[in-house]
Amino acid sequence: MFQRILLAYDGSEWAKRAALLAGEITRKEKESELWIVCAMGNVASTVGEALAEQWISHQTIEGGKLLDEAEELVGTHVPIHRELMFRPPAESIIEVADTRGIDLIIIGSRGSGALAGLLVGSQSQKVISLAKCPVMVIK
Repeated sequence: MFQRILLAYDGSEWAKRAALLAGEITRKEKESELWIVCAMGNVASTVGEALAEQWISHQTIEGGKLLDEAEELVGTHVPIHRELMFRPPAESIIEVADTRGIDLIIIGSRGSGALAGLLVGSQSQKVISLAKCPVMVIK
């Protein structure tokens, strides 16, 4: 049913739950693949070039750690593609979903951002409203 699955991962508790479920679903679906997307946001346009390069370098390392963590939670016997994006989360998720022909997006209900206490996070809401495929929101 779902051959191309996208997991949005930010390291939050909800994203960890989503990763475990994404692994289960992908293993059960014959010949399915999983894309793990980690969106680190944009570098501020007001910072200088040197600070921007430092920020990108730091975020690349941190994003790599998040992708490693997600991959470990997903588990074995799952074909995984990793996507580290430097755009806002919802934009990144939708871009990957559209370009990769994703059949299902799995995302945590609330992220690790400053407004994590909202009932359903703003990024999750954006993904739900913009996605062309089903979105599974994990609580």
